[in-house]
Amino acid sequence: MYRFVLLVSVTLLVTAVIGSCGKEKSPSGDDVRAGDAFGVRKGFGAGPVRFTVELSARSITTADALTCRLTLDVADGYEAEFPDLAFPDDLPGAVLTAYDERQAVEGNRRLDMREYELEPEYEGTLKWPAMQVYYHRAGEVEEDLIETEPVEVLVESTPETAQALELKPVRGLVTVCRIDAEQRRRWPWLLGGLLALAGVVFLIVHLVRRPRPAPPPRPAHEVALERLRQLAGRDLIATTEVEPFFVEVTGIVRDYIEQAFGVRAPEQTTEEFLSAMVAEPVVARHRPALEPFLTAADEVKFACSRPDMAAMHRAFDTAENFVLRSAGAGENGK
Repeated sequence: MYRFVLLVSVTLLVTAVIGSCGKEKSPSGDDVRAGDAFGVRKGFGAGPVRFTVELSARSITTADALTCRLTLDVADGYEAEFPDLAFPDDLPGAVLTAYDERQAVEGNRRLDMREYELEPEYEGTLKWPAMQVYYHRAGEVEEDLIETEPVEVLVESTPETAQALELKPVRGLVTVCRIDAEQRRRWPWLLGGLLALAGVVFLIVHLVRRPRPAPPPRPAHEVALERLRQLAGRDLIATTEVEPFFVEVTGIVRDYIEQAFGVRAPEQTTEEFLSAMVAEPVVARHRPALEPFLTAADEVKFACSRPDMAAMHRAFDTAENFVLRSAGAGENGK
């Protein structure tokens, strides 16, 4: 069990290290530059979910880069899916050179932003594709849809200047790999969470199903006193049921002596028991009271003696006083 818990802990630690190495810090709401200049801005949707497409310019040259920011604005209580883009299939004629993700919170709304940097491959028209945004109220299945329009950007030829003709480093393929990594980086955390959950479930099942140690036996004097109380509740004295009363009360005393002091009282005759009593000093001290008590019980069982209610009360008091006075002496001495 301890090896399993240790294994789960190590797995979670390794997962956290891997996740932290591959995850860039997302800027907070204060990091989003509200003053960024975008030449084109189009908003779609006017309800709990809004989607905005922003382009850095309406026209660029083949030597320029185009920045596009997509913003998904979601109110509390709603969930929305960011539209996925595949490069270069969804945007032919452009190379993706940079990619970033941001998150911010404004009041009771969550802002998810994705920013792309594109470089045109040739002059003409660069068309940002139409997209679909699905959203629904949290806890519900029915979805609503926001559809965007395509946005066109004019790409003109580069002026023949030294600065415009300067070669730029190729970054597209590297950035595409980074986008894939951004989409995959949540899987180690999900796997780590599942392993942690499995470990917790296993631990709970183990704790519930493991054998519990048996409780220690009750002290002999407590058992004897409880049996005497039950005997008194049956009121055999008031109904003068002599033989059942004496059989029960002497059985309680004999069982108590065997459990507390180890004397095999239940299997011995009264004579044998009185002789063996000498070996146990605690019991021997009570012989003057126990001897007439046991003798009277034998006379009832074997000689059909019929003692009165007073004698039955005395027998009960003798048994109770013996248990109370010798309580704990045998158990504590073992």
